[in-house]
Amino acid sequence: MIDNKKELLTLPLQERKELASDLIDSILADETEPISDWKKQLIQERIQYHNEHPGNGTKWNELKKKYGR
Repeated sequence: MIDNKKELLTLPLQERKELASDLIDSILADETEPISDWKKQLIQERIQYHNEHPGNGTKWNELKKKYGR
């Protein structure tokens, strides 16, 4: 563990937010696994379907309203 943890906790709010964001980004970078071939294929199929049928689907605001988020 780092020695200056108490000092870091006394940083101004904005600096603590930036530090927290940087830490989360570094954790996610370490945990990120390569995308499997079947997932890449699925993504490509969905993109192709969307390009061929751009009017299909539901708008994000409608989904949020429907599912309460």
